[in-house]
Amino acid sequence: MRLRVRSKDKVHMINDLTPTSTLFELKSAIHALSGISPLRQELKIGYPPRVCGAKDDETLSSAGIQNGDQIILDENALPETTSQPASQPASQPVNKVTGSLETESISVPVESGFIILREMEDDNSCLFRAIGYGNLGCLSLILRNTIIKYIKDDPETYSDVVLGKSRDDYCSWIAEKNSWGGAIVLFKSGPRLNLIHLFLKYRTCDFCILLQKIRSVDVKSGRIDRYGHGIYDKCVYVIYSGIHYDAVALTPMIGADQEYDQTVFDTTDESILSAVIGIADKMKQLRKYTYTADFTIRCGQCQKGLKGEQEAVQHARETGHTSFTEYDG
Repeated sequence: MRLRVRSKDKVHMINDLTPTSTLFELKSAIHALSGISPLRQELKIGYPPRVCGAKDDETLSSAGIQNGDQIILDENALPETTSQPASQPASQPVNKVTGSLETESISVPVESGFIILREMEDDNSCLFRAIGYGNLGCLSLILRNTIIKYIKDDPETYSDVVLGKSRDDYCSWIAEKNSWGGAIVLFKSGPRLNLIHLFLKYRTCDFCILLQKIRSVDVKSGRIDRYGHGIYDKCVYVIYSGIHYDAVALTPMIGADQEYDQTVFDTTDESILSAVIGIADKMKQLRKYTYTADFTIRCGQCQKGLKGEQEAVQHARETGHTSFTEYDG
């Protein structure tokens, strides 16, 4: 399908969707081009233009969108905030990413609001969640399903040899919530030139999905890893704390609903980069990081000091001790 998306100041062309693609896939493609989160998009179709009332999981065909159509894109404005009476204490905001209450969110003020840490669940999907939150405002399930779709749609690129196992087995593995990957790298091939992909490693095999440029800030060292440098003029940020990834967002105010988070930024905006580095600095001061190669721990049974995961594992094998606590070495 060839679709023309017209915003207030620009026209975008989308050519890689089909009538069976979902409305959410269209919104995701628009997000990649415009930087407007799917949650904030208002799409108008037809003539005279009318708001598209279809659900995100409906196909473009059922939503009334056809090849050659023009779609009007509007960005929903943030609602006006109202102050609460002094007699009514404000309720604690619920973190939609983790489901927990945000009590002391780590944040850094900027001109347009606050750069804030959005903590991902401490599970084997934290990378999926952090990248997904930054790129689509979505969580890991969508990314996993996208991976499976790419594999099934392109058997030549993602053959059994490339994946290191049968394609069906790989799809079953990556669909499991306890399967996870790391290493974000730049990938170029065929029609996907100039696109950033996320590589998910399983033993020796790699897989990629379409993403924005990514900047990862390391809490302990302050190192900034740039993936896709020089390709995109937009980027998303993630924070790496040794064994965990978290997302970063711009919120208009502390306690605002996460629906209003901005997660895609201009790569030239140094104020945002400085604020993200500030987030990492605060996490370092609070010791919100764990690097298994060099952390210092003490055996709770014999009080022996150990350094790193390998020494702890060796000590456990030799002594049978299983109680360890981290301390400042």
